[in-house]
Amino acid sequence: MASVQTLKRFISSHARLGSLALTFYTKDGCQLCKNAKGVLDNVIKKANNKALKLEIIDISKPENSDAFDKYCYDVPVLHVNRADEAKPVKFMHYFDMSKILQEINR
Repeated sequence: MASVQTLKRFISSHARLGSLALTFYTKDGCQLCKNAKGVLDNVIKKANNKALKLEIIDISKPENSDAFDKYCYDVPVLHVNRADEAKPVKFMHYFDMSKILQEINR
């Protein structure tokens, strides 16, 4: 039977993971973006958390002009957004799966 402490840790870790959202900034014709998307697909599989959401934003679309202005020379960019933190953690250019997983699991 699980101890109360173990259950608290389980609930706490699941609550943290449930409040995570990933925002991936990309654009057509970007080879680094294609590579980064492959890394993100593997991160999502390894995170094994159905509550983990990935939003993909194509900065070249007119409706995303603010993102284009911010990241036109920096894509791919990943924001790891937590509900309880004001600013996202950002990954840019080359994505390292182990570093992203470490951030997601902290």
